[in-house]
Amino acid sequence: MNEAKPLDVETAMRVLRLVSLAAIAASLTACERGTEGTPFEPDPLAAVRFINAVPDTMAMDYRFVDFVTNAGMYDATFRTNQAHYQPVLAGQHTIRVFLSSTDVTVAPTVVNETNFTFVEGKNYTFLHAGFMRAGQSPAVSVNVVEDSPPTPTAGRIALRAVNLAAGLGAMDVFVGTATSGLPSATARWSNVAFGAFTPYVELDTAAYRVAATASGTTTPLVVANTAAPAGSAATGTSSAITGVRISGSALTIVLLPRSVAGSPAPQTSAYTSPAFVFLNDRRPQ
Repeated sequence: MNEAKPLDVETAMRVLRLVSLAAIAASLTACERGTEGTPFEPDPLAAVRFINAVPDTMAMDYRFVDFVTNAGMYDATFRTNQAHYQPVLAGQHTIRVFLSSTDVTVAPTVVNETNFTFVEGKNYTFLHAGFMRAGQSPAVSVNVVEDSPPTPTAGRIALRAVNLAAGLGAMDVFVGTATSGLPSATARWSNVAFGAFTPYVELDTAAYRVAATASGTTTPLVVANTAAPAGSAATGTSSAITGVRISGSALTIVLLPRSVAGSPAPQTSAYTSPAFVFLNDRRPQ
């Protein structure tokens, strides 16, 4: 019997490795295509974003507890929000809101829980607003709303507003281009109740500013004259950023209250007055 030469053994091992790699690749392809050779179907996805509008308590964690996902918002103090959506598996899910703490006796505390069915291809905003402290009105609640912004015509944008300013009552919201002089005599949206969204309106692209007053008045300003984000056009190396000067953009103007004095919510000067934040509803193409 002839003994195998070292070179023959090395060649055989190389062939074996190549055969093994080919088998693995074929197996992966079969997995991607399914057991009957059909194309692999990705999981159905929706999308969600979160906003913490609770002005009288500590930071909170927003978690899906029935499946593993990167969607959620963590260690979120009052006014923390996600301007963009996160993908989430479509279907019915349970979302719990926990107190955010390194104390193991505090961290498991659930302050709100909701079940919601997310529809494939739809975008949603998870709103957490109202007062946490007992006896205060409006009391804290959660709401998940479907977002369906219009597609603005060329050279235009779409805007809407939502009132999450607990304790301030109904609001009038003004939109203008002046750096001073807001509000104008006519509100863009009148008598916006707590928790209510306005319809979208289409406007020409411009450097807009917004202000808010108590319903039926033009003075004093409850939320001061604030510049809306301008956005930026797409370049060869970056995508367009949503803003009032970029055609095709859609945004939500969110009215938020001041933090409750003496509460665990932030107490720096930025939180001692009501304010606006802006959410990106549609990215310009």
